[in-house]
Amino acid sequence: MAQPDAVYDALFYNYSPDIIIDRIAGIPVVIAPRFKLKYFAKNDDDAISYALNLSNQLANASIYHIVLFKVGLSPVNTYSFNATYALLIGNIPLNVYNYSGGLIFFNNSIRLSGNITLIPNSQIVGYGMGTPIIVNVNISNAIKGNNVAVAAGATSLAVTLPVILPNTNYAVYVSPQWNTSYWITGKTTTGFTINFGTAAPTGGSALDWVIFF
Repeated sequence: MAQPDAVYDALFYNYSPDIIIDRIAGIPVVIAPRFKLKYFAKNDDDAISYALNLSNQLANASIYHIVLFKVGLSPVNTYSFNATYALLIGNIPLNVYNYSGGLIFFNNSIRLSGNITLIPNSQIVGYGMGTPIIVNVNISNAIKGNNVAVAAGATSLAVTLPVILPNTNYAVYVSPQWNTSYWITGKTTTGFTINFGTAAPTGGSALDWVIFF
């Protein structure tokens, strides 16, 4: 499904892709501004393979980069991009694996497989009439605390976040492992405080917390 030019313009303005897979006169082409090259591929697999080679060069140099699938592709083989450094955006085929840091989809027929970790500012967005189809995916929230120890007699717990958030417009959900009410104070981009209506019992206890934007 073709998308308005404004969508692509916004994507380029906000994300500045390093490697772009497109079609010119029906021929798949890989455009890499960072490498100052344009490669006309033999077929879809050749295009992805070439883009993957460029992506690996950047990943090996510890350079974070974006690979934009501007058009839909139908590769025969399976390809795995480096999820640590490469953010994949666009019409990502089923057999292209590894995603990290959030995704934007132009095509509602996209089906994803792999692991996705949601971090601040991440998003999964579908443009058009429906929602992207996501299969065999484990979506995890990176901003959480499991079985966090609470000292005996404690009436509050200060939490320091593992990342710096973009703002304080987030919700905190807590599951204390003893019978108590709780409320949140002191929300900042680096942490917050959990207050307890009933102090932690003798011997101490624990709780779970998770943040949602």
